Amino acid sequence: MALTAQTKDICLIKIMNQRPVYIDLRKIKLPMSAFSSITHRLSGMYIFFISLPLFSVLLYLSTKNKTAYENLYDSLNTFSLFSAFVIISFLILWYHILTGVRHLIMDFFHIGETLMGSYYSSIFVLIIWILSSFSLIGYIYL
Repeated sequence: MALTAQTKDICLIKIMNQRPVYIDLRKIKLPMSAFSSITHRLSGMYIFFISLPLFSVLLYLSTKNKTAYENLYDSLNTFSLFSAFVIISFLILWYHILTGVRHLIMDFFHIGETLMGSYYSSIFVLIIWILSSFSLIGYIYL
């Protein structure tokens, strides 16, 4: 049975009317679990493209020789843009680990798969990350 051009156009119009026309993520109120999932993916990209090369350079400099290690130690112990960048990269890695463990618990043990469970688990992970971040920064600089 061959479809006429008019029938094809009507079917196409029906399909096009079902699709969202404009999605503005700033206007959509995402659930907390979706926010956690999106930031987990973004932190993974940051780790791969920025933190991994940075930590590789830090490892190289710390094992090169004694003077390079002492210079690196001094630059990380004083508050500077470089030390802040390293700490921020480490905190993003820590966030990625925490949200990854949350996703693994949801996948393997089926805990927090409901909307409320995922909401509370993402809030819990965010609170743990903020508290541990403040304690790390306080430990290092105070």
